[in-house]
Amino acid sequence: MTENRCDVCNMPFDSKESLMDHAKMHMGSESARKGTRKLATRGVVISSVTGGIFGGIVMLIVLMIGAMGMGLSATTFAMVMGIGLGASMGAATTAGIAGHFVVAIVAGAIFGAIVSFVKPLSIKTAVRAPLLGLVFGIVLFLVFFLPMAMGVFAPVMMHLMGPKAAMMLPDV
Repeated sequence: MTENRCDVCNMPFDSKESLMDHAKMHMGSESARKGTRKLATRGVVISSVTGGIFGGIVMLIVLMIGAMGMGLSATTFAMVMGIGLGASMGAATTAGIAGHFVVAIVAGAIFGAIVSFVKPLSIKTAVRAPLLGLVFGIVLFLVFFLPMAMGVFAPVMMHLMGPKAAMMLPDV
C-alpha cells in the first residue's frame, strides 16, 4: 500500500480522497503556495531533463545520419567526442555517447531554468515548448558545439583521419 502524504505539512493519509479533503484546509495559505511552487519546480526539472534527453537522442540521430552520409561509420562522431574527452580507443564510442547525454541533460536543465525564471520566455502552450527548445538548441549549437568542434574535436579528427577530416568540419 502506498502512503499518501500532504506536500504542505507531510501528514500521512490512507487514501487519496482523504488527502484531497485535507488539502482543502491548506487552500490559500502561504505554506500551500510554497508546496505548489515546489511541485511546479519539480515538474519543470523533470520536463527539462526529459526534453534534454529527447533533444540528445534527436541530435545523436542527426550526427549518425550525417556521418553515414559522408561514408563514415555511424558512431564516428561519438568516438571522436570520446577521444576528445580522454577515453581510450576501445571505450571512446561509449564515452562519447555518455558525454553527449550528460551535455544534453545539463542543457535541458539550463533551458528549464531559463524558461522558468525569465518571464517573457515562459512556456504557456504546448506549441511554444518545442519552438523555444529548437531556438535554444540552435543557440547551443552556435555557442557551444561549433567552438568544441573546432577546438577539441578537430585535432582528434585530424590525428585519426588526416586531411580527409577537413571535409567534416563546418565551414566558418
